[in-house]
Amino acid sequence: MSDAKTNFSRLTADANRTGRSVVVFKNNKPWVEIRPLAHEEAGIPAETRQAMDEADVLTADSGHTTYQTAESLFAALDL
Repeated sequence: MSDAKTNFSRLTADANRTGRSVVVFKNNKPWVEIRPLAHEEAGIPAETRQAMDEADVLTADSGHTTYQTAESLFAALDL
């Protein structure tokens, strides 16, 4: 997890560049998956469009907590 926090920008860039997901482990167990929402060559899959629509709904919900940086999200999760 510590390496993922340190290399978050590189991991997300690699996921977008390659179109492949990255699994982050914590205590030797899969913890989270970083995956691209869309890969330019492949277009936008239905699953991605659905995720984007759900994100729009969450953004419109004034009671939903949004984190401006990865660091603020990690801090909120006590990581």
